[in-house]
Amino acid sequence: MGARRFMLMILAAWLVSAAPAAAGVSDREPASGALWLAVIAVAGMSWVMACRRWWLPLLIWAPVAFLASELIAELGDPIIGPAVRDELGAGYILQADLCSALLVVVPLMFANIRMARLR
Repeated sequence: MGARRFMLMILAAWLVSAAPAAAGVSDREPASGALWLAVIAVAGMSWVMACRRWWLPLLIWAPVAFLASELIAELGDPIIGPAVRDELGAGYILQADLCSALLVVVPLMFANIRMARLR
């Protein structure tokens, strides 16, 4: 009885491992909480950098703008975009777009505010 159960367990493990993975598109997308934490982190870093020199927030602007454009391009893809919308909903798309826009604008805003105060 023990040997038969062991063989059935090995057969079941072999069949399950041969099955294709059923991972969704949402596994590859950042969570909405992570997006908002990124906005808060970039805003905090930009504010601290702008307190030192007006041009320091511009140093993080380029990489952040590149990452935000990658997220927007992925959501605008004709295959991935509708799949994400189906799995996560339109609210996620709205939050991702808003977070991407804030990630791009916030460092420029703090640099502009600091530069205007120096004049």
